[in-house]
Amino acid sequence: MAAIRTKYEQTKVYDPPVKSEVNSVQDIFSVEAIEESGIFILPEHRYSKTYKLSDINFAGITDEEQKTIIVSFSKVLKGVPCRFSYSIANEHVDEKNFHEKILYKKRGDPDDALRDSYNQIIREKLSDAKQGLYQTIYLTLTITADGAKDARATFMSIEGAIRSAFIGLGLNGMQGSSMKALSIDERMQLIYNFTHTGLGSEYKFSFHKAITRGLDFINILSCAAIEFDNESFVMNGIYGKVMYIDNYPKTLESDILTSMSKINCTSYVTVNNELLDISGYKQEIARKYMAVGMKIEGEKQRNRNNNDYLADASQKLLNEKEKLDRFMKELDSLDDHYFNTTILVLFLADTKEELSQIEEKLKNTASLKSLTLKSCFSMQKEALNSVLIYGIQEFKRVVNLSSSCLAMFMPFKTQELNDENGIYYGINQLSQNAIFADKKLLKNHNGMILGQSGSGKSVFSKSEMISLYLNNPADQILIVDPQSEYGPVVVKMHGTVICFDSKKEFYLNPMDVDFEGVDYAGLREIISEKADFILTLISSLLKRDMEAEEQGIVDRVIDKVYSANYSMRKRLNGENEKSVEYEVPEFMKMEVPELSLSENLSTEEQVRAYSPTLQDVYQGLLDEGTDLSDHLAAAMEIFVNGSLNLFNHRTNVDLSNRLVAFDIAGLKDNLRVTSMLIMMETLRGKIRKNAKLDRWTHLYIDEFHELLSVDQVANFVLKLWKEIRKMKGIITGITQNMSDLLNDENAGKLSAILSNTEYFALLSQSSVDKRKLMEFLPNISPAMFNFVDNAESGTGLLKMGSITVPFDMRMSKGSEIYEIVNTDGGGYGV
Repeated sequence: MAAIRTKYEQTKVYDPPVKSEVNSVQDIFSVEAIEESGIFILPEHRYSKTYKLSDINFAGITDEEQKTIIVSFSKVLKGVPCRFSYSIANEHVDEKNFHEKILYKKRGDPDDALRDSYNQIIREKLSDAKQGLYQTIYLTLTITADGAKDARATFMSIEGAIRSAFIGLGLNGMQGSSMKALSIDERMQLIYNFTHTGLGSEYKFSFHKAITRGLDFINILSCAAIEFDNESFVMNGIYGKVMYIDNYPKTLESDILTSMSKINCTSYVTVNNELLDISGYKQEIARKYMAVGMKIEGEKQRNRNNNDYLADASQKLLNEKEKLDRFMKELDSLDDHYFNTTILVLFLADTKEELSQIEEKLKNTASLKSLTLKSCFSMQKEALNSVLIYGIQEFKRVVNLSSSCLAMFMPFKTQELNDENGIYYGINQLSQNAIFADKKLLKNHNGMILGQSGSGKSVFSKSEMISLYLNNPADQILIVDPQSEYGPVVVKMHGTVICFDSKKEFYLNPMDVDFEGVDYAGLREIISEKADFILTLISSLLKRDMEAEEQGIVDRVIDKVYSANYSMRKRLNGENEKSVEYEVPEFMKMEVPELSLSENLSTEEQVRAYSPTLQDVYQGLLDEGTDLSDHLAAAMEIFVNGSLNLFNHRTNVDLSNRLVAFDIAGLKDNLRVTSMLIMMETLRGKIRKNAKLDRWTHLYIDEFHELLSVDQVANFVLKLWKEIRKMKGIITGITQNMSDLLNDENAGKLSAILSNTEYFALLSQSSVDKRKLMEFLPNISPAMFNFVDNAESGTGLLKMGSITVPFDMRMSKGSEIYEIVNTDGGGYGV
C-alpha cells in the first residue's frame, strides 16, 4: 500500500513517463497526443501549452530600474495559477539557412557585387557571435483538466491576464514582453529541429498533412538514434548532457540564467516550477519546526542525563528553530506565493571532448555565482523530457523559492532588432546578435542621426543609404547635402548630383506640377500648396510676414496661373475639361487656340515643357495692376529677370534616378534661403509624385540644424515632417549636436519634430549633448546612455520605436563598402 503523502510532498513526486521501459526511440517521449490548438496531452490528465516571450531591455538599465522589473516579474509569477516553466533556448539551425535568412539577397543586377561586399561585412561581424543560433524565451503552462475541450477553455481564461502582466514589465516607455502562443506546427517544429540536430533535415511539420497522410507524430519527432548512459547521451552522433543546480547561494544575482545561456552551443536553460499549496506548505514548515523542537529537547535531555542542567541545545539547532519561527510568521503576514523549483541545463556538442569543455565552462560560470551544477545521474532521459518545452517534470531536485526569490532568476536580457527585410545596423553590443531594422514598420517613420565630430556619423549615414539602395530597389533616396559630402558616394552608385550653382547650369523649376489623373478637386489642393510655397518665398524675400491683403493677391494670382495651366494641359492631351464631380470655372473656358502636341511627350517631358515658372507668377502680379501687387513683383524681380534668376528656368536635371543628391554648398548667401525653400518644394513635389506611384521615398537632410535656423524653411520642414508619412515618405535629419538644435528659436519646432520621430541613431555624444538627449528621450534608460558617452567611432545607440539597442557598426577598412563611405578620409574601421 502506497504511503499517504502530504500536499507538499506531492509537489516533489516525479511525473510518470508514458512508457516505463524504453525499447525504441519513440518510447522516450512522454507526450500521449497533440492537439491542433497547440496543446500537448500528457499523462495523468495534464495538458500543456507553450508561448514565446519577447525579450526586454534588462541588462542595459540602471540598478533601480532592474529592481522595479524584478518586483514586476515577481508579480507576474504570482499571477500564474498553475504549474509552469520558462526556458532560455539557444536553438540550433542550419548555418547555411541562417546566413541565407540574414544576408542581403542577390537580385541579378549590377549591384550584386556591392551586396556581396556587405554580406562579407556581416559574416565577419558574426564570426564571434552565436553563428546559427537563435536565443528565444519560452513559457510553458501545464494544467490539469477533464479533457481537451476543458483544457482549451482553461488556457483561454488564464492567458489574457498573464499576457497583460508580461506587457506590464516595461517601464518609462520601454516595451514590455509580448506573449505569443505557439501553434501546433511551430511547437512541433521546435522539438523536431532539436531531435534532428546534426542530420541537416529541412522537414517542415504540418499538422494537417500529418493527419491527412495518417502519420504518427511520435514517428515524425523521433530522432534517428539515441543512447543514454549515466552522465550523458548521444543523439544522431551529437553528444548531449543535462545538469541541474544543486546548491544555491544565500544571495541571488539577477543574471544567473543569462550567464549560463551565454555558452556558444545549442542549449536549454529551464526553470520548472510547481506552485505550492500555502496551507500544505505551512503544515510542512510546522512539521519541520516540531522536528527541530524535538531535537532540541532531545539534546537538553541528554545534557540533563549527564548532570549538565545548565547547558542548552546546540546553537545550530537553536538558530534553525529561530529561522523557522521567523519564516512561519512571514508566511502568516506576507502575501507571497511559494514554489518547488528545479533548474535544469541542457547542452549539446559535436564531440565528447567538446562536451567536457562546455561542462567545465558552465561549472566555472556557476561557481562565480556561488552555485553548484551536478549531472542528472542515471536520469538523463527523464531530465531531457523535463528540460524541453513539453511541460513535463520527470526529473526534480527542488528548492523552495518565494515568488520574489524566483524572480531573481531573470530570463530577460536585452531587446533585439531583427526585422524581416530590414537593413543591417551592426551587432547588438549586449547580445552580440546582428541588428536588422526597418523604419517602414514604425508608426512614425522619421528619424534623427546625431553624433559629434569624429563619431562616425557620416559613415553611418552613408552606410544606411547604401543598404536602403541595395535592399529596396523600388525606393528613391533623396539627399540634401550642404557640404558637398555625399557626391562621391552618389556618383559611385550611379546616382544624380544636382548642384545649386549658377556656373554649372543645373536648373530646377519649383513650379513644376504633374496633372496626370488630377481632377478639379485635386487641382484645388495643388493650388493651395503652391500658394503656400510662393507666400513663404516672397515672405523670405521681404524679410517679414506678409499682410492679409498681400496674401490675398498672391493666392489669386496662383489660382489663375495654375487653373489656366491645368486647362491648357488638358486640351494639350485631348482630354475633356469636365471632371467627374466638378465643373471647370468660367474663366478657364476663355477662347484659346487649339493645341496639339508636335510629338508624343512623356508625362515627365510634359511637366518640364509646360509647367508654369516664376516668370508667370511675376507677370501675374504685374497684371493685377495695383501698387501692392507691383511692390510684390518688384521683390521677385531679381529672382526672375535679375542676376539671381537661377530658379526661373525649366528643369533640366534627372529627378527620376533612384539616388539624387542636392548639393547646396556652392550657394551664395543671398540665394541660400530662397534656394532652400525651392529645394524643399521640389522635394515635396517629388515625394508626392512617388506616393502616387506607390513608391517609398527616403529623404536625408544633413546639417539639419541649418534648415531649422531659417524660420521660413523651418516651418516648411516641420509641415513636411508631419505630413510625409501619408505620402510613403521618410525624413531623416543628420546633425552633430543637440545644442545646435536646442536654441531658443528652435525649441518649439524641435519638440514638434521629436514628437513625430521614432528612429534615433545616437553616436558619440559630448557630456552636454548627452544630458540634453536624456531630457528629450526619457524612455531610454540613463544606463543605456553610457554607450554614447565618448563612444568609439561607429558605435552608439539605435532607438526604433520602443526598442533601444547599443550597436557596433564598425567594419573592416579593407572592405569595398568602407572605401565607398569613407570618402572624406576619416570614418571608422577595424
